[in-house]
Amino acid sequence: MLDYRLILSTTFLALCSVASSANVLTVVANPDSTEINRDNGGASLSFWATQSGNVITTGFANNLANGGFIGHDILDPILESHTGGFGYVGGSMGWEKVWTSKPFKGSDLALCGSMGSEALYDVRWTSDMFELLWYGNGGHTGRVDVFSGTGVRAGVFNRFGLGLESSKTQQRLEVSVVQRLVGVEWSIPYGYLWLSEDADSLASYLQTEGRLHANIDSTDSGNPSIGFLPSYGIGISGRLPLASETLPIRFEINFKDVGLLFENEGSSVAWFQEGFSTTGLPLYGDSLTIESISNGDIAPDSLLLTGSSVKRMTLLPSSLSAEFVYEPSEKFMFKMSVKSGGWMPELLYSAGIGWIPSDRIALGMEGLYGGWGGWRSSVWAKLRYNNRRILVVQIESPLGLFFNKEVSNNTYGRGVTFRLERIASKR
Repeated sequence: MLDYRLILSTTFLALCSVASSANVLTVVANPDSTEINRDNGGASLSFWATQSGNVITTGFANNLANGGFIGHDILDPILESHTGGFGYVGGSMGWEKVWTSKPFKGSDLALCGSMGSEALYDVRWTSDMFELLWYGNGGHTGRVDVFSGTGVRAGVFNRFGLGLESSKTQQRLEVSVVQRLVGVEWSIPYGYLWLSEDADSLASYLQTEGRLHANIDSTDSGNPSIGFLPSYGIGISGRLPLASETLPIRFEINFKDVGLLFENEGSSVAWFQEGFSTTGLPLYGDSLTIESISNGDIAPDSLLLTGSSVKRMTLLPSSLSAEFVYEPSEKFMFKMSVKSGGWMPELLYSAGIGWIPSDRIALGMEGLYGGWGGWRSSVWAKLRYNNRRILVVQIESPLGLFFNKEVSNNTYGRGVTFRLERIASKR
């Protein structure tokens, strides 16, 4: 059976290939853009908060919050939904200001820039880890449980970028300085557990590492004091729009903060390794037995190292997206996009339709798959409340906003975005 993600990617690339091979794409925003002199450039101010996952439903989270007995009727559907072997939860919250000034005198180029802040988090675990935590190891004899790839990371990032934008083509390129104000990460690069079918042999290995990107000092009272330990990086961001002069299609590539983060020294680091194996495990006796294991009287080979980190380079949480828009008439539009990066474990695909009933109102809906989550819906609306300003509201998984309500039990996330846009003026 063909993977539908492969089909969607192939279809998306085929549409882009058809548009390119027709030799109708030029690097312009619209057919008449060469005749436009922009007095003031466009700008936007966005606020957003999103969260999604692929296995943990809102209903399960509500059960945990409300308390009570959690049985197989609740856990079994979640375990079965670990189809790819991993569970994910992630999201972000932040704001961003994007602006463009009027072009330089006698030139099509204009100064542009952006600034903003974002809190980003990413959690992932294996299905074996979930099963051991919630079911125990009763049904795990005779197989290897894998923990490799389990981890958590979170960070707060501030950014400021400056660059140039062409008023004719809308091409944009920025160089941005990114600050990671604080961060934390923990992962299990390698880990497994094996217990024989007769429960007389056992083997396990665990290697894990944690980092806290913050200053930890002791106060006079002996209590630890945690402060910021910022690190800085350099990235490039940009936009490459392509539009057809003869066909109602548009194609746009966006990339953001593609670059490196230079971590300062001083982060708190803990590295733990443990290995344990035995064969011929008796029930009772003076040596290692099932009784001593159940009582916790074991001494595995373990190694724990703690200390402070040295300077290192790591990748920024960059993102890359491509969008294809087809407008068969002034009233309707169809859009497809694919996005990667931003700590998302999988590509994020989207496809939707837009309806423009008047020159002041536009409505639309999309279907999304990937990122941290599975299939979900999104609705959006645009209101042009004066000649140059537009309010955009987008809601991802609308039913997920109804916490502790039955209608939200089968949702896997939620998200809200508000954006104010200023259209570039013309003269």
